Amino acid sequence: MPEHLGDRLVRGDKGIGLDSLGAAFGAVVGGFYKLPATRWIKDILHGTWLLRHPLHPALTDVVVGACTVVAVLDVLYLLDGDVTLFRANALVMMVALVFALGSVLSGLTDWNDTRGNERRLGILHGVLMMLISVGYVVALAMRLNVMYSAGPSSPAEAPIYLGLAMFVLLAVAAHLGGEMTYGFGTGVTRHAWARIPTKWQTLAVPAASLEDRKPVRVSLRSGFDVMVVRMDGDLHAMAAVCTHAGGPMNEGKFVGSERRDIECPWHFSVFSVRTGAALHGPATMDEPTFETRVADDGSVEVRVRGPRPAAAKTGAAPS
Repeated sequence: MPEHLGDRLVRGDKGIGLDSLGAAFGAVVGGFYKLPATRWIKDILHGTWLLRHPLHPALTDVVVGACTVVAVLDVLYLLDGDVTLFRANALVMMVALVFALGSVLSGLTDWNDTRGNERRLGILHGVLMMLISVGYVVALAMRLNVMYSAGPSSPAEAPIYLGLAMFVLLAVAAHLGGEMTYGFGTGVTRHAWARIPTKWQTLAVPAASLEDRKPVRVSLRSGFDVMVVRMDGDLHAMAAVCTHAGGPMNEGKFVGSERRDIECPWHFSVFSVRTGAALHGPATMDEPTFETRVADDGSVEVRVRGPRPAAAKTGAAPS
């Protein structure tokens, strides 16, 4: 299997230097989120709260799009000398930089819950994007200086060439960010290709054996793992692996005022056991939940609630 660019940059001894860089950034990011009353910031930057979708890619789309507009208009300016294009691009760059700040903060928040080569590639991507953002700040400052301090002379070309150089680097850094998602699955729900049967499934778990808030993990015939738990006398069932990174939810601890939510033991995402809703990040995608009933022989039976994942609808096996 051929290596991608990111593989060649981070694998083995070539990525050792990135470990030290990652440790430094991780200490800052992790230290910040250990401060009291910062979890709501983390939930917003992950996208768990409000957006219910990873925030980082939504922001980077604006950044890359705005920087592409800047590059195109700057090239047009170089071709025909229309000063209006030069001035308009200053506003577009400001928009790009505002969203770039959000991209950096959300990206670091997501990255801090990665490990191994995924973490190495993430910090390389992130540091490149930060340096590119600084380059765009310098280009914007030069552009504004030309517009408001250089008098009636024609706009200088230096900020344009700097901006175009940053755009080339942006394309490379964005490619590395894409490898995070498509190579490592960063931010992709772990149930994206799950095959979850829609009919009632009998589990090899006697309902009478379930103790309060002591989950049991069981595999369905399709291989999908379900966590079954009794809470205050009622049976509940949800997926047994965290949507964020696949952590074992059956090993998590019950949290919340009524202890009806469960926290992943790996990265501390919190889900409602009753609804499967992702309540705290880094997870942004909800867990599949199941209806439950007790069969005549006392075994627990489950059936998935709501729409099935695409793979289950088509019957396609995960590749």
